[in-house]
Amino acid sequence: MSAALTSSPAIAKRIPREPDALVTREVDHLVSKLLGEIKVPYASLGTRVLNQLSDLKKILSADYADVPALPSRTLARDLAQIVEKDIKQHIPTYGSLEDLGSPQLLGHLGKLFGPRELELRAEPYTTGAGLSLRGFYCRAEVGEKSKFVIFVNTAHHRGAVGATLGHELGHFIYGSLVGEKAAHTAFMEGAFANHLAEEDELFADSLVALAAYSPESIRKIGGITHLKPGSSDDLFNSIKYAYDRIGTRYDLDLSKGKMGAALRVRYLTSMAHFFKLRCALHKTAGI
Repeated sequence: MSAALTSSPAIAKRIPREPDALVTREVDHLVSKLLGEIKVPYASLGTRVLNQLSDLKKILSADYADVPALPSRTLARDLAQIVEKDIKQHIPTYGSLEDLGSPQLLGHLGKLFGPRELELRAEPYTTGAGLSLRGFYCRAEVGEKSKFVIFVNTAHHRGAVGATLGHELGHFIYGSLVGEKAAHTAFMEGAFANHLAEEDELFADSLVALAAYSPESIRKIGGITHLKPGSSDDLFNSIKYAYDRIGTRYDLDLSKGKMGAALRVRYLTSMAHFFKLRCALHKTAGI
């Protein structure tokens, strides 16, 4: 894949639909089942958990095939080719999202989508914003060079670290294909529902979704982009199947260990988000 791809036209803005009463009931039923699956007791539903549940409900009720910022068919296919040809083929033993931080891949993408070099900084961060910060990227002058700097908070579970790496690499590629915004720092935090209206954020998420699920796996799981009355059990089964696949790959079991309820719900939300996004890309772009 060449860095000389033409910029995609601006994505048309669409007004997201508000869920009706029947869908709201389906979402509540689905959330109840998902909480039972990860063993989050209702007694633990404090303010932090409720905030995370609000984001989860928005994720579950949204029609991902019709969200404002979904990549166009052309742009999504360009990204899918990049994932297959420029990412997976330049990782010696591709098998986990963590491999996205390999020096070989960072060097390759830096040359392909430069002129800035890529620099990765990964360390645990628990002060200040703490675990609410998963990572960020910024364009910065490092020494005498202009670089694209990625920071990843390794205090998170390694599966979340891998997803953050992929997301930040997505920002770098988006800037090359579509055009960069004015100089700023972009933080990856926990409110994935906000990404549904932000073109660059949803593109960055799309890289993670494409790397995590092949077209064959989506066909096997059963791609569902939105929740309809009477379909909550189907979506629950699909999300559970996707969660089991990701959990096995990254040794992540949200029902065990000392992980707090808010973090369990946050990780569950991110997995549901990436899965539904992958289903939407398969449906709208055939990838």
